[in-house]
Amino acid sequence: MPPALIPLALVAIGVPAGFRAAFGRPRSLGRAWLLAFAAVAIAQAAGELTGSRLGMLGDAQVLFAALGASLAAIGLGLAEAGAKR
Repeated sequence: MPPALIPLALVAIGVPAGFRAAFGRPRSLGRAWLLAFAAVAIAQAAGELTGSRLGMLGDAQVLFAALGASLAAIGLGLAEAGAKR
């Protein structure tokens, strides 16, 4: 595994888990992780395409990844709150 993927994977796993621990949302942690991994990959690509050096850890765009994973967790939490069960 390339070294740049390790902090990105940790962000994708840790951010949704932290939101769940703090707020009880998202309830579906598996879906949150899947969505966060997708958001982190998109954020990494966007950071590389823009050439941004803000929030870099080696070759990983950690700041963009954290923002993407946070948006994914918040979005899923809001979607779950709006769904009637």
